[in-house]
Amino acid sequence: MGPPIWEYFLRLALSALFGGVIGLERELRLKGAGIRTHLIVSFASCMMMLASKYGFFDMMEYTAVKLDPSRISAGLVTAIGFLGAGTIFARGQGVTGLTTAAGLWATVGIGMTMGAGMYFISTFGTVFIVAIQAILYRDHALLGHVTAVIFIQIEDWPEALDRLQAELTALQLEPCASKYERTGGVLSIELQLDHLPCSGRELGLLLSPLMKQPYVKSVSW
Repeated sequence: MGPPIWEYFLRLALSALFGGVIGLERELRLKGAGIRTHLIVSFASCMMMLASKYGFFDMMEYTAVKLDPSRISAGLVTAIGFLGAGTIFARGQGVTGLTTAAGLWATVGIGMTMGAGMYFISTFGTVFIVAIQAILYRDHALLGHVTAVIFIQIEDWPEALDRLQAELTALQLEPCASKYERTGGVLSIELQLDHLPCSGRELGLLLSPLMKQPYVKSVSW
């Protein structure tokens, strides 16, 4: 026999909550997979784990039937790969989204452990994942090195680039490398910086004056 029905709902609710907490940290950093994605991944993983553990009791009356509850959980670990791959992007010489993909993979583990009734493991895993992603973010002082890549699209007219360079200088942003691409009247610029005058969390605030310029179409990082 499985646990009482209320415990099923408790596990599902907690898995959704924990997945949402992990997704909140990603969403605050403007990553592709946020609260909804992580919440659904954790909730669905928990639901499938419950089905794996308790969904086949009616088959146990047949002595010839052999069940392996670990098969569904093993399939979950493999299946999450397609979502993780969708968060990884190659930009210039670098790759972004690896941490978010790893977080999605770990979120499956949160849902699975919650579905299995391992409350302490699931809680500890959630706290650990969020702490690692927040504390060891690339701009944290513990890492001793601050880097960023900024993507800017501006209107392609002669004075726009000079004006942008003046704006960047005023913001104390000095790129160590840059890449330009012109398409349909828009100049796309990729700027690589090895030092920021602020933390990555405050980069949006630093760039807000630049975003308000009429010739600037978009700014991302």
